[in-house]
Amino acid sequence: MAPLKTLNKQQLPANNVNIGGVKTRSHLTSMKKEVLPKRKADDSPLKRATVKRSALVDIKNELKENVENEKGVYQKTAVNRKTSVTANVPKKPLGTLNVKKTVSWIPKKEATKVSISNPVQVKVTESLLPKPKMVEKILINKKPEIAPAATKKTEILSTLSTGVVTRRASRSSELEKSSESSLYVSALEDLNLDENKKVSSKRQVRKPKPPLGVDDYDQEQMSDLGSVAMYAMDIFNYLKSRENHFKINDYMCKQTSINKSMRALLIDWMVEIQENFELNHETLYLAVKIVDLYLSKVKIQKEDLQLVGCASLFIASKYDERIPPMLDDFLYICDHLYDAKDVLSMEIKLLKNLDFQLGIPLSYRFLRRYARCAKIDMPLLTLARFILEYSLMDYSTVTYSDSKMAAAALLLAIIMKQGGRWTPTLEYYSGYKVDDFKDVVIALNGVLHKKQNDKIKTVRTKYSHKIFFEVAKIPLVDDLKL
Repeated sequence: MAPLKTLNKQQLPANNVNIGGVKTRSHLTSMKKEVLPKRKADDSPLKRATVKRSALVDIKNELKENVENEKGVYQKTAVNRKTSVTANVPKKPLGTLNVKKTVSWIPKKEATKVSISNPVQVKVTESLLPKPKMVEKILINKKPEIAPAATKKTEILSTLSTGVVTRRASRSSELEKSSESSLYVSALEDLNLDENKKVSSKRQVRKPKPPLGVDDYDQEQMSDLGSVAMYAMDIFNYLKSRENHFKINDYMCKQTSINKSMRALLIDWMVEIQENFELNHETLYLAVKIVDLYLSKVKIQKEDLQLVGCASLFIASKYDERIPPMLDDFLYICDHLYDAKDVLSMEIKLLKNLDFQLGIPLSYRFLRRYARCAKIDMPLLTLARFILEYSLMDYSTVTYSDSKMAAAALLLAIIMKQGGRWTPTLEYYSGYKVDDFKDVVIALNGVLHKKQNDKIKTVRTKYSHKIFFEVAKIPLVDDLKL
C-alpha cells in the first residue's frame, strides 16, 4: 500500500473548505495543530494489537532468563515484533487476549521453579494441537515417575508462552486425580482384549459335518438369513430338551365334568376357527397345547370348557400371528356366550398357570424341520400334516413327545404314499431311529383307523380339498406293513 500523496498548497482551496465533504490533511493540521502519527509498514500490527502484544512480551522476558539453560522443557515460540507503547495509553489486562496460535506439545518433565507474583487471568480457547493417535498395543515395563508439582509448573509455562489453556493440559490434571494403578490396569485390560481377539479369530467354532451319505442342509441354506441355518440344529436340540418341562400326564381321570369326547369336540371347533380366520397352523397347535396343560392342573366345569379354548386361541394368536384377531371376533364366534371380562379373566388364569412360558415345543415345528432337511415334496408333507392334525383330537396322543409325534407322522406318511423307509438323513436331523418311536407310529395308524364321528369331521373335510392334494382320501395301511 503506497503512502498518501501530499497535496500542494496551490491545489488547496483558499478558504479551506471541505472538498466533497472530506477534510484534507492540511486542513486538520491547521485546525488542531497536531501531527498525525506516521504510517508504519504494511506488515506491522495495529496500535491496539501492539499494546496487547507488549504486555505478553513483558512476561516472556521475565521468564527468559530462567529457562535458557533448561533443555527439552518446552519449545520457545519466536516472537519477532516491534513493540511501541505510548506512555499516555494504559495497558489493557491480559484477560482480553484471544491469541490462537499453534504451538508444539511440551513434554512432561521436571521444570525449573518459576515465581509469579501477580496471578494472570487467561482466556480459555480451543487448542489447535493435533489429536494423538491411538496406540494399538500398550507395553508397560515400569511405572514412570510423575511429579505433580513439576507437571503443574510446566502447564503454567505453556500457558504463559501461548496465552492458551489447552484441553490436553486440563486432561492431564484429571488424570493426576485418578489413581495411577487404575490407569495401568485399564491399559493391561486393553492389551488382553487385543490378545483375546487374536485367539478367538484363530479358534473359529466350526459346525460338525454330517456323516457320509447325509446332505448338509444347513450349509446349503447359509445364504438364506430367514432360515438361521447357523443355529437351526442347536435350536431344535434345545426344543427337544425342553419337552420334559411341558410334559402332559393323563388328566382326564381327575376331571369330573368333562370327558374325552367333549375334548374332541372342542379341538374340532378350534380347527374350524383356525380355518375361518386363516390362522397359522402353529397357532392351532399352541392353543391345543395350552388347553391340555391347563386341564392337567386345574379342574373345570363343562360350561367353561369352550371359554378355555377361546382364551387359548386368543393367547396363541397374539404369540404367533402378525395380525391377530380382535377380542370382539372371539366373542362373536362364541355366540356371545361369554363377555370380554370372562375371556380376559380366563386369559390371566392360563398365563399364570403356564408361568408365562409360551415357547412350548410343538410337533408341527419339528415336522417342518424334518421335511425340509430330507427335501420331501409338498404332497407327502401335506399327508404328514393331516395325520398329525387329526391326532390332535384323540386324547390318547397327549402323553407322547412332540418330536417323536412329528417323526412318527412323517414315517407313516412315507409308508402310505411311497412305501419308503426312515433314511439316514432323517435319522441324523431328528436324532431318532425307527425303534425309538415305533410305538407312536402304531398309535397314529390306529387313530386313522378309528370309526369317524359325524360331529367331528372338520379335519377330514379340510384335507379332502384339492388345495391340500386330497390327502385325506389316500388308502390306509395295516399295522403289519409298519
